[in-house]
Amino acid sequence: MSRVKKVTMQEIADKLGVSKFAVSKALSGKSGISTATREKIHKVASEFGYNNQKKSRDAKQHPPVDPDHKIVGILIPNIRSQNKESAYWGKILEGISINLEKRGIGTIIITDDSPQNFNLVIKPEGLMGVISVGLIAPEMLLELRNLSIPFVLVDHEDDLLASDSVFMNSFDSLRRLTNYLFDTGHTHIHFVGDIHYSRSFFDRWCGFKSVMDEKIKSYSYNSSLLQIKPTVDADNYNRLTAELELLSENSFPTAFVCANDQIALHVLNVLKELAVQVPDDCSITGFDNNEDIIKRFPELTTMIAEEAALGTKAVDLLLWRIDNPSMPYEKVLLQSQFIVRGSTQTFQK
Repeated sequence: MSRVKKVTMQEIADKLGVSKFAVSKALSGKSGISTATREKIHKVASEFGYNNQKKSRDAKQHPPVDPDHKIVGILIPNIRSQNKESAYWGKILEGISINLEKRGIGTIIITDDSPQNFNLVIKPEGLMGVISVGLIAPEMLLELRNLSIPFVLVDHEDDLLASDSVFMNSFDSLRRLTNYLFDTGHTHIHFVGDIHYSRSFFDRWCGFKSVMDEKIKSYSYNSSLLQIKPTVDADNYNRLTAELELLSENSFPTAFVCANDQIALHVLNVLKELAVQVPDDCSITGFDNNEDIIKRFPELTTMIAEEAALGTKAVDLLLWRIDNPSMPYEKVLLQSQFIVRGSTQTFQK
């Protein structure tokens, strides 16, 4: 039987015309090289199968985790309102904690995704694994892989580093929601949300667009609306206001499909300023069923993101990964429940 050729750092360096030292620094998450060079090195390493090769080697060289080390790290950087106090992320953390507690496993919350700080304060050998929630720096994920710490990503994935992940099934959910709008007479529909903000937003856009392309041959999207973020800063809100004002001067959409509930609330507030009535003049949908937003927009039609279930499933997947270190990585998709409220109604031509 022929043996698979081992990929070396030198081969990666030769491919890119950089030094082996630069490759080593990039793959270990250390500073000292440019972001562009780091990304190129990660890309080539992934294409060459270097990361999968290291995973296989580590699985053979490192002994199983000591059963007494019953600690799982929960990595959730305090960015973009992504913290345990938020209604969305807090429920994910709750699902993780409850499942681990049932199994007699302790937790430690890590709110800094810097590899340098992680190694200063955490003893890697004391962790069974890590569950990361939301957007995590690629360097931190690479450091976990280099340390042979099993990890699962919730609502995030890295293009250059294969790993286990858990998401809501955003693509199919948005297909369902968009088809519902067509079934109730809407054809002039726009998507609102920065499609590059997160993988979930992009998947929701793809689900929406797939239906629009099927239903309307000449469908064209609004590029400005595809840049609206779920943030409360003035620039973001003013950008949305300016675009909706332009639309109001021409043919105004009968429905807006928003990437999440926060953006749906932004759209509602701008429409109020423009004296557009919801749902009489225009329907709005969201995604998440975020309790904080629903208190302010109780009539919002949305998809229920089962946040606690995301956390529960992440624990199950991490423990399975610990027992099966050499199996292919998995991407688990959980189905969402569609809930129709008063922000949508049948469009009467």
